[in-house]
Amino acid sequence: MISTMSSKNFIAKIALIIIVILFFLPVSAADGLSVGEESSLSLTSEGGKKKFVDHGSAPRFIEPQIHIWYGGSMVTENYVSCFSEISQMNSNPGSNIGLGGVVVFGISDFIGLGTELNVSLSKYRTDFAVSNNSVTSVSNIFLRNRAWYVNFPVYVQFRFNVDSRVRWNIDTGMYYSYGFSGSQSQSIYGAQINDLGQLVSVKINSKPSYFNNSDTFINSYRRGDIGLHLATALTFSGKYSFGARLNLGFKNISYIMNNAWIVNPNIHNFNFAFVVGRTF
Repeated sequence: MISTMSSKNFIAKIALIIIVILFFLPVSAADGLSVGEESSLSLTSEGGKKKFVDHGSAPRFIEPQIHIWYGGSMVTENYVSCFSEISQMNSNPGSNIGLGGVVVFGISDFIGLGTELNVSLSKYRTDFAVSNNSVTSVSNIFLRNRAWYVNFPVYVQFRFNVDSRVRWNIDTGMYYSYGFSGSQSQSIYGAQINDLGQLVSVKINSKPSYFNNSDTFINSYRRGDIGLHLATALTFSGKYSFGARLNLGFKNISYIMNNAWIVNPNIHNFNFAFVVGRTF
């Protein structure tokens, strides 16, 4: 379980630190290796010397790619601090599956500008135990969330020549996602003591849509999301790549329909995955 210990400002600060580290380390490495053609990190290929960081022209101006990924999906939240009626809560990650197309424009051998168009399916589970102040009624709520997104990252790509046939990429940028479909499967088990002192139990099952729906539990979810995009990969022979990606949402996607609650919780998307790609 991951919960937001503070507000989204804490997440933004951590994301900013990561961006600074990932940006300045490659730039520093480039400055240190650009002096002297006989650098100890230079690599010899059939066409001559290929340096670990090469500021020469890119081998190709446009590199198209397709990729697929599989990983985990969850949200960060602060339900417990917002609602005293929640006595216990568990948030468990689910799967994150996606596929899409990539285009990277080579500014130089070291720097590229990339963009993607992806479709992904995210799933995660949330369980609540809810009781009133007098403990005359108790409810256990089990939620199974699934959401389809169109994902559009834009990023700077830093490229390092590990070997004449192996390249290491680091991508840092931002993404925008739009949710076009989804659902929330609800199983609610309630028990209440009536006026006669009898324990009455009830079970309710429902499946409202995930986005902009007043029937979702506590809050609904906004379709649009924006956040940090980080990725890294190794590309072999200029064709096959294997790597990992992370998307951390900056936007609070919680949406209270018709202002039904005074408090609006902070909820942010968090997705991570392993990626396999093919460059053409």
